[in-house]
Amino acid sequence: MALNIDLSNTQNIDQIIKCIQIGCVPEVTKNENDLANRDKALLAHLEIAKPILNKLSILLSKLLNNDVDLQIKVQDILNPCLYLCGEHCKSNLAWSDEESHTLMKLCIEKLCSLLHYVNIEELITHLDVSKIFLGLQCKLENDNWKKYPAAVECFIWILKYLKMPHLNSLLYLVMPLPLNMFDDYQDSSILTALDAFQHIITNTPSVELAMSGYDIVLLKSLETGLRSFEYQLIPNLMNCLLSLISKMQMKHLSNKNSLEWTKFDDVMNILLPRMELERKHDPIVCYASIFPLVLESTGFACIRWSERLIPLFSEYVMNSQSTFSTVKAIEIFIQQTWPRRCTHWKVLLTILIKALYNEDKSPVQPNKENIIVIVECIRTLEAARPECIRNILNTLKECKEFQSKIIFKEYLEML
Repeated sequence: MALNIDLSNTQNIDQIIKCIQIGCVPEVTKNENDLANRDKALLAHLEIAKPILNKLSILLSKLLNNDVDLQIKVQDILNPCLYLCGEHCKSNLAWSDEESHTLMKLCIEKLCSLLHYVNIEELITHLDVSKIFLGLQCKLENDNWKKYPAAVECFIWILKYLKMPHLNSLLYLVMPLPLNMFDDYQDSSILTALDAFQHIITNTPSVELAMSGYDIVLLKSLETGLRSFEYQLIPNLMNCLLSLISKMQMKHLSNKNSLEWTKFDDVMNILLPRMELERKHDPIVCYASIFPLVLESTGFACIRWSERLIPLFSEYVMNSQSTFSTVKAIEIFIQQTWPRRCTHWKVLLTILIKALYNEDKSPVQPNKENIIVIVECIRTLEAARPECIRNILNTLKECKEFQSKIIFKEYLEML
């Protein structure tokens, strides 16, 4: 499509807005069997968008220079400019590249200067953002978002600049899209939704979440995902879920030494069976990565899960790529449950000594990060039960069977 309108030489606001809108990515097919043509159409539109971004940059420069021939107010074209620029907020999208992203940043810089704001975050927080989101609504409501991937990127881009308290009154506008995307079957859609959820949870007071009812909606959705999603989505989901529960239960104000059943225990009740049944390498590494955060969130109440956690510690620590995270989880378990209760010290010490010994058995170079974190964890355990742990460590140092294990002996001597 040829673009013959010169943005910098027309006084017709409607023409300028129409031209900017032409630069926005049009509707594409959502047919999963036609993805090749979809991507081709998105890439082809880049050659339309770049000249428009360039002409928009020239127009904004003229406005900055107080060009007497232009009677245009930047406020008249602000929202269309944000929609177009938002679609090119990244350089690696199917409809963008380095050039379009650079042009976008130039346009945003000039918009901020024209409106006397330091940066885009300050600009957006001073706008009527509800009108901006409403302008995107026709593209994003129901299943329409699948036909407008660039509008989704624009939505997320604007959302990320809204922090507390500016997001409080906009939940009714910002929640429907990520909730719809969370119900999609594609991992990329779910990850985008989780990214949006995390931002919204972080930047919305618990009272606002509760009054809107979205706290319960989110909790039920995330718990369902924890039961059914593939393992690779679980770390992102758990970050969201634990943040939400912390906010809902105001954990920072509660008694950390309480054994009262909480939503964190509900999470453990769903997550632990998945971890226990897993035998494949990649899922184990994935689950281990969230182990420390889960136990830290659960607090002293993780003691009630000891009989299920300790076998998991024993299994997960022997996987070289999950050793570090598992040992960190063990350390948190010790810290959370000591000094109220430390009856599992012997089995925990056995697990840690085996892990240290395993590093010496490795056919490749021992992982120093793993070794250091194991040694630190043993020291933490010794602080909990000094009289018991010290005697065993001294016995191990004198054990003749370990004299040939140079690395094992070296790090044992550090204890």
